[in-house]
Amino acid sequence: MTDEINSTEITPTEPAEYVASCDTIEYGFNQESWLEGYDMYYKLYKRKRTILFVVLFLVLGLLFVQQVVMDPTYGVGWMCLAICLAVAVVYALSPWYERKNVQKALPAIENDRYILKIYPEKITVRTILPEDDSQYLEPDESGNLKPYPEIPETVIDLSDKTLKTAETDKMFAVYTKYTQCIIPKGDLSEEELERLRKISRA
Repeated sequence: MTDEINSTEITPTEPAEYVASCDTIEYGFNQESWLEGYDMYYKLYKRKRTILFVVLFLVLGLLFVQQVVMDPTYGVGWMCLAICLAVAVVYALSPWYERKNVQKALPAIENDRYILKIYPEKITVRTILPEDDSQYLEPDESGNLKPYPEIPETVIDLSDKTLKTAETDKMFAVYTKYTQCIIPKGDLSEEELERLRKISRA
């Protein structure tokens, strides 16, 4: 595994002097830290939007309540009221539903390791699958097991205007609107943690 990581340190698109300027941190997976990081991502990027839509459709629902109270035979009003209430409930429950699905998917990555590199203008995260991860292999036409395609590297542009960082007792995280990089603190030295904190001060 170590040889594989070292072999990718320098690529044709990353000259030696450029690679030497980056910080490299290796870390593993921790479900509790990851869920806390996911909750923080929802709070930073999605909670306001969810609240806004719930309130909006409840207000619309109240308008249709007024209509059906004035005219109980107003069928369209009843239908629109039901739609507004249904949409409001869907938005209100969506965070719980999404988190539940995320939690169910996490055991599949519990043995993965990650290589994070901090460059002057970006962060990259590469997933290292376990060597004995044979249960995730699929057979080819001859019946021989072949690995799934390599997981694409995550790239976070440090100039992204939606970039935010978060830190709790259990994890440090770097987010953009469409990416999440959640790092359990248990795998970090104080020096590595300080390198990550510099991102938020850049």
